[in-house]
Amino acid sequence: MKYGVVLPIWQLTIAEAESLAVKAEEAGLDGVFVPDHILAKPATTQHYGAHWPDPFSLLAYFAGRTRRIHLGASVIVLPYRNALVAAKAAATVDQASGGRFIFGVGVGWDEAEFADLGLPFRERGRMSDDYIRAIKAAFSADVPQYSGTYLSFSGATFSPRPAQSPHPPIWVGGMPGAISPAAVRRCAELGDAWHPLALSLDDIEKGYATLRDLAVRAGRRDTLGLAPRNALDLTDSPKGAGRAAFQGSVAEVASDIRRVRTLGADWVTFDLPRAGVPAMNRAIERLAQEVKPAAG
Repeated sequence: MKYGVVLPIWQLTIAEAESLAVKAEEAGLDGVFVPDHILAKPATTQHYGAHWPDPFSLLAYFAGRTRRIHLGASVIVLPYRNALVAAKAAATVDQASGGRFIFGVGVGWDEAEFADLGLPFRERGRMSDDYIRAIKAAFSADVPQYSGTYLSFSGATFSPRPAQSPHPPIWVGGMPGAISPAAVRRCAELGDAWHPLALSLDDIEKGYATLRDLAVRAGRRDTLGLAPRNALDLTDSPKGAGRAAFQGSVAEVASDIRRVRTLGADWVTFDLPRAGVPAMNRAIERLAQEVKPAAG
């Protein structure tokens, strides 16, 4: 089992984000992840904040400050960028990190942000499917070719290609708090791992079973990865019945981790508390020093 943390970059300076990435590596965690927005419309600032560094640039910076830890996006909103632009950025991060990039992808949710970017919100799912196929094609050859609904290319060099072969792992995310049938289908057809956000343990189990079934029907392997993302809420005393997933004492959170590992999870990723950098550092320490050993 690998352990990652998602940085709330909307409330961190670049220096603070960098220090937390280095801290996560020094503590012995396995991954550090960052989210993606380009414009912070009111719905985004209400739920998060207004400060959104470019994720690819930030991860490339982390690559130069770390040596071992995986560097991931949770998640890149695929329709925001031309697929070839995203592919070039992803390949560069993977090269800069020596093959440590994890390409988390999603379709986006803030319709107002799509409008300001001049993008068709109602087509974001179809665009994302096409873009994943185009990105895979770009990664597949020095002179790739692709013909799709939203993008076609041929007769040009794409270099550098990623360090990982055939490409960095593609994790498919979805809307928080509910199983997204579209995301599960997208992962079954095009992804390498399902990266659900803020689901209960029962929903993680149900969604992953559906994913494996769809993957088999699509003629793909039935062992697609599972990498859930949840808030880490450690308490000094047990929470008992009715607690949220990964909420409670070290023993309770460790029990949740063992359950998702039994389901087939390769990773667990946790949102850090939004209570300031000292609290985030403490959460990293407790995850590495207390939760990880307790989960076995």
